[in-house]
Amino acid sequence: MLVEPIGFLLFSTLEGVAVFALILSIFKVKMTPYLWQAIFVNLIMNLQSYLLREEWSLSYLVPVINMLLFIFLLATVVKIPIVWSGIMTVTGYFAYAVIQSVLLKMLFGNLPVSELQDGSLKGYLLQSISAAAGLLISFMMYRKGIGFAPNFKKLKFKEEYGIVITLIILSLISTSIVLYYNEIWLNMMFFALVSGFFIYYAIGKEYRDD
Repeated sequence: MLVEPIGFLLFSTLEGVAVFALILSIFKVKMTPYLWQAIFVNLIMNLQSYLLREEWSLSYLVPVINMLLFIFLLATVVKIPIVWSGIMTVTGYFAYAVIQSVLLKMLFGNLPVSELQDGSLKGYLLQSISAAAGLLISFMMYRKGIGFAPNFKKLKFKEEYGIVITLIILSLISTSIVLYYNEIWLNMMFFALVSGFFIYYAIGKEYRDD
């Protein structure tokens, strides 16, 4: 009986570390100083994820809560200002979702997502390959200096501050709605568009700050 929850925690934690690595590498922040904190927060994430999915059937809320915890992690441990923590989290989390959606289509074609849940070996395989891909991409990006390095302290205009916060909140709400319908192509398009938008914003902000 313990095999399923242990497997869930193990593979989900591996995946969570990969997401965190991608979030940081996109913005040229090194992950290794925060590795143990990331693992600890990911264990908390995965415990609540397991309860939401298995006990209350609210799996579509899991990514939203996880993103809020990532924002908390970035703001309190990495010391990134809260608005930039939101931008980084949404950008990296959605980029990882695109990677996983592409791998899902490549590996399993039109296999229903329901068959990848509930301790499925195919689900664990997808998580493992996605995490490996995310970590590899993160490592290569940081090693090659690919990414954006905006001045995190420069988000001073009140109007801009309010607009960005509103967009982050709308992204979180929209995530629950999109995942409720659980259509792979819709997920891929939505995650790509939102991640692309915040990457575009980060590029613009980096140039404006120079």
